[in-house]
Amino acid sequence: FTIMASSTWYTTIRWFCVNTIVTNLLSADASFAFAAGRSSTVKASFSSSTTTTTTPTLVGMVTQQSRGGGVVGEGFRQDLDTQSDKYTQEALEMAKKHGFTEFEAWLTTGGDDRSLILPDTGANKYHIKPRPILPSQIFRGSCTGNPPTRTGYDAAKTLYEEKILPYLHDNEGHLEPTLRDIFQDQTNRLAKYLDLPAGSEIILCPSGSDAEYIPIAIAKSLTTKPIVNGVTQLNEIGAGTAPASTGKYFSKYAPFLGDHGLDYLTGYEGIEGVTVDAREKDGSVIDAAKVMTDFVHEQMEQGKYPIVHGVFGGKTGVRDTVMPASLAQGDDSLGIVDACQGRFTQQELKNWLAQDSLVLFTTSKFYQAPPFCGAVILPPSIVNKLSKASSPPPKEMLVDKGLLAFITDKELPPCMESWKPYMNVKGRNNVGLALRWEAGLASMERIASISDDDRTCMVNQWATSVKTMIDSNPFLDTFCVERSIISIRLAMIQNHGGDAKHNSSSKWLGMEDARLVFRWMSLDVSSAVPDASPEEREALASSAFIGQPVSVSQDFAIVRIALGVDSLLEFSKDRENTLKEDQVVVNKLGAQPVSV
Repeated sequence: FTIMASSTWYTTIRWFCVNTIVTNLLSADASFAFAAGRSSTVKASFSSSTTTTTTPTLVGMVTQQSRGGGVVGEGFRQDLDTQSDKYTQEALEMAKKHGFTEFEAWLTTGGDDRSLILPDTGANKYHIKPRPILPSQIFRGSCTGNPPTRTGYDAAKTLYEEKILPYLHDNEGHLEPTLRDIFQDQTNRLAKYLDLPAGSEIILCPSGSDAEYIPIAIAKSLTTKPIVNGVTQLNEIGAGTAPASTGKYFSKYAPFLGDHGLDYLTGYEGIEGVTVDAREKDGSVIDAAKVMTDFVHEQMEQGKYPIVHGVFGGKTGVRDTVMPASLAQGDDSLGIVDACQGRFTQQELKNWLAQDSLVLFTTSKFYQAPPFCGAVILPPSIVNKLSKASSPPPKEMLVDKGLLAFITDKELPPCMESWKPYMNVKGRNNVGLALRWEAGLASMERIASISDDDRTCMVNQWATSVKTMIDSNPFLDTFCVERSIISIRLAMIQNHGGDAKHNSSSKWLGMEDARLVFRWMSLDVSSAVPDASPEEREALASSAFIGQPVSVSQDFAIVRIALGVDSLLEFSKDRENTLKEDQVVVNKLGAQPVSV
């Protein structure tokens, strides 16, 4: 592609090419780094039979957690633990090699490949580093992934120094009960913040993708029927959701296995899966709720047990029109609400739990915990059934190459007491997960004094103001506004000058070009344009981190500006300065009309 001569970005990119500095810029010690590689995307379409999905090929090294208690078991399990320890150590060493402290290195452990520092970039695959951004930088990317906020970073560091570090390397097993107490405290605080109904319980897990394995295991506790899992908004949820919903490993690495070389979790084989795309080819939203309603009836008529999803805000914030209930309190089906973006009110959450839905949640989107930390919130009705269940799921689902590859008994609630003997392995401690949850909870507690109504009002005011900025730029177009996520189309023009949005020869950037814009937004490119106006220079000099591009149509992609907890709090204190930052982001986005 080429940049039009009328664009400031034309001069910028020409300067890049002449001076061959793109590589140097990408490897500079900025708060984020950018890799040229792309992960595969899971794609599938809904049918009444099994849908074949492909697991993404991912690159990285994964973590295993601190032993804190010596060698565990014999033979096979000892080999697994040795392998997992190796990957933990490699993850820590890679982070420290790039100048991160021991504490910051631990933030990158306890997940899958997405959390790890990559050797070529000094950041993870989402271009995120385990430390706060600089005060001079602008962050509007909470819909993708987050560096820790300053509040979250400090809270996690305090937890690390006061409660974890003293026991991290001892051989007396003190880390085990310490971490158990930490997770219990964190679930209590989360329940308090969310004002959960009495009888609700929480399971902690490394990410929203990992959370998908838990409803399957619960279903196995409740029924002997064949299980079919229905997933919506395929292209606007995490790429790991679809494979995980059928029991597949979504990454070649797992938190407590490292590089496992496996296809399915043990005991999870035979789970059928169907998916519904988020949009039609023209970008219009598909009514997934209607499709899923039909899906539930069809599967029940065939004597199967449906797990059915509703997404309450995917990558662009689009919400399915109906959040599915669990029928007969889980005897006939399980309803799953994917609320991993965290952009919901307490009343909405209570409504879902009142209809017996399981809720998938993370603090690593809106609440800006570092990647990643997830949870499954169980309604009282399901808690009651699990408490009274005579037996847990099949044993093979809970052991080393099953659910135990992701969580231990320490992350389970009281209603799963019968599961715990199979998942109690001495020395298996997810330190990274505890630190990331602490960071997320600190942000939640910081905003707790602002009511949902006031928050909603501020989000609407912010979105209206930013939409006006976007629509005032001749090269930008607001594709959609969904609560605190604004999706933006960027014009590429074939004629000089004019309003590209209303030019019949105009087109919109596709995914490849949008990725380039996403990368450039984080870089100071002001020196590339010596004759830029003061306003242009300010925009070009800014380091602004936005949401990753999303392909929403066969013809174009969008980028996203998303308000997170930190920027919402800043907006509540200083609206003028927050919107000034947004104007800088919009100005920089609008500086790059492209022609192919």
